[in-house]
Order: sequence, then structure tokens, then C-alpha cells
Amino acid sequence: MTGWHRRINARACSAYLGLYKLAYLQREESETVDLQIRLVSQHLLTKIRIRRKKYVAIHGRLHQAWDDYEEEKLTTTDLLRIISHINALGPSMAVHHMLDDDEF
Repeated sequence: MTGWHRRINARACSAYLGLYKLAYLQREESETVDLQIRLVSQHLLTKIRIRRKKYVAIHGRLHQAWDDYEEEKLTTTDLLRIISHINALGPSMAVHHMLDDDEF
């Protein structure tokens, strides 16, 4: 339920909704839900997930680092430093194509 509230508030750009605004958003939501149900029942839609660009970029960088590690382009130490840097847990001293100079 919290996810639904968060999504409605984000679409409304406010946590304080008037009755008419809430009714309008619920109507829009009901149209979307009907479409999603039809697509799932036809096996055309299996996973509904809204991701923020920030996290898509972070996951992409993490996957790239892991792929480079598996291809032996990185040492274990370099991989851990890059992951630490991506997750903002500490500075990275590794020189790698994934890291921009302005991120240090």
C-alpha cells in the first residue's frame, strides 16, 4: 500500500491531494491497471517495474565492473574499489575506464 501512496503522491507532485485531484488520479490509475491485467493475462507483460534513471545507471556500472572482473580485466582489489566508489562508500584509487576523472 505504501508504494501505491508514494506513486500517487509523485504523480500529483504533492502529498496533500484535494478530493477532485485524487479522484482524477484514481481514474487514471484504474485505466492503467485494466491494461496491465489484460497484458499479463495474455502473457505479453510479465514484470512491471519502474526504475529511476539514477539506479539504472548505478546497476549498469556495477554490472560492467563485474563483467570486466570476469574477463580478468580487473583484479579483485580493483573490483572492490570500483564497487565501493559506485556505492559512495569511499574513494577509488583504481584507474579504470568506468570511472570519470570528475568523480574523484
